[in-house]
Amino acid sequence: MSPSEEEFPTRTWAAGQVIYDFETPSFHCYFIIEGSVNIFSPRGLKLNTIGKSEIFGEASLLLDKKRSVMAKSGDAGVKVLEISKDYLLELQKSSPVLSAILRNAQLRLQDSNAQSVKYAAHVENLLKIATDQNDKNQLILERLESIKKQL
Repeated sequence: MSPSEEEFPTRTWAAGQVIYDFETPSFHCYFIIEGSVNIFSPRGLKLNTIGKSEIFGEASLLLDKKRSVMAKSGDAGVKVLEISKDYLLELQKSSPVLSAILRNAQLRLQDSNAQSVKYAAHVENLLKIATDQNDKNQLILERLESIKKQL
């Protein structure tokens, strides 16, 4: 059964707005009613796009940690139900098995996000090396053209 607007307050963000940022405390998670949300690593790597009837922001609540990613509303904005930390904790208490499953999934997700950040850093370094090499090649070509004209 999906959460309802009678049960939880709604929040709306226009396209491209930051919903939460890295390293900020977590008090709510969000259930998407309309639109989408893009999730980004601290280095700006887009990790995922989350859509209607999906939840986001729950990892930091379940793991009792600060936000490890940034969430921004998608191209058409987003409308969500705001689910409190207290409500999520009550759900966990009511089902220890579900709580363990969710915690395990969140730890795996956190690990996956960390690996994505690591690979993004490697890609950035390789792009920098390629750009630097291209700049050097261009300089060499310009100097050779200059020498050729002098011949």
